[in-house]
Amino acid sequence: GTMSMGAAQDDDFDEYDDDEPSRTQKEVAEDEYVELDLDKTLTWTGNAVTVQAGGEFRMPLLVPYPSVLAIQFEVEGGYDLEFSLTFKDDHEVESNVLVEPVRVSDREGQLDIDTTGVCEIIWSNAHAWMTSKTLSYQLQLAPKVDMRWRKRTVAAVTAACDFRMLAAVEMADKIDEDMKTMKQRTTELQEAVSSSKEKTTSAQSKYERYMGHVRRLEEEVAAAKAHADAAAEELTAAHREEAEAERSLVTLQQVRQLDELVTPEVLKLIEQVSAPVEALFEAYAGSLYAPDKDDESDEESSPGLIDRAEVVHLLQDFDFVGRGQPPQLLCGVFASSPQQLSLAEFVRCFARAAIAFAPEDKSASEREEACAPADKVRETLLLLCKKADYVKLPVLDVRRRVGVLQALRELSAVLQSGS
Repeated sequence: GTMSMGAAQDDDFDEYDDDEPSRTQKEVAEDEYVELDLDKTLTWTGNAVTVQAGGEFRMPLLVPYPSVLAIQFEVEGGYDLEFSLTFKDDHEVESNVLVEPVRVSDREGQLDIDTTGVCEIIWSNAHAWMTSKTLSYQLQLAPKVDMRWRKRTVAAVTAACDFRMLAAVEMADKIDEDMKTMKQRTTELQEAVSSSKEKTTSAQSKYERYMGHVRRLEEEVAAAKAHADAAAEELTAAHREEAEAERSLVTLQQVRQLDELVTPEVLKLIEQVSAPVEALFEAYAGSLYAPDKDDESDEESSPGLIDRAEVVHLLQDFDFVGRGQPPQLLCGVFASSPQQLSLAEFVRCFARAAIAFAPEDKSASEREEACAPADKVRETLLLLCKKADYVKLPVLDVRRRVGVLQALRELSAVLQSGS
């Protein structure tokens, strides 16, 4: 039989008003006739769908157009299921119940939907405690063709034809009028052309005058930019020169203060390692200059002086200074010292060099703490011992090389025993 969709269908989805007094029964009947777009019909089929005891089976359907939904289902074996149907309009928040829950074994009918949304069909077996049910169904959703839209289209086409006819008549009248006024309009156009030529000449002159201004301004801007670039380079060079001067000033201040950093603690530490330091003095003293003929027989005796260049050579061998431009700190190392240094003067210069070229303590700099001079000397001496493993000493002869390496081993032993 035909499915009854309840009062909700009549109230919510009735699109046309039957009480319009100006329409004939034929017009109302034509509007109530629904034509379906069968090419866009969607079909859902389910065979032998099991609905467990106490459970339910839901079938949500998206309704993208006003449509007619045809529903046909049957429960196998004559059993029944509780059937209900809800619909949620796209423009509403909550769903509406279109078919109240009813227990049936089969049903066939259709639902006229005049809006878009989501339709949900529910088969519930909640009333059964032990028996599961087997369901077969077929659902078809066919979009509706709006017949009133078709009538409006036909009316629009008819009106378009009438408009074309009226436009043709009006155009013929306009052509007749234009033919009568052609001579007058020709004179007016000739005057307009002459006036336009004068305006064009004036505009061209004005354009060229302003373009000349633009070119001069562009040239001035380019020259100003060149001057600005040159000034920027001068500013960069001035900043660089200022920074270099500040660094040189700091270095000179360090040079002048270097001797003040040779504290009693530093002298005490140098005294503890005096033996290996004296061995370094003996190894490098006379290493760069050939001995006099009178002194060749006394070659094995301890030298009394070491040249300043030989001290620099010692620092170069162990990579404390490079082979190029001498650093300013060397002025502080050799301050108030002669060209030829005695052992005591060498020890003093050695202590200054150990402070000046001490490795940077990154942890102390991060804490913004000043490292004590004695600690700097100790770090330099430890670094000197570590470099003994790979130092080359290419200028020294074999005897002097052996002396240097023995002095470094002795220095390492003293530092380790002191720590």
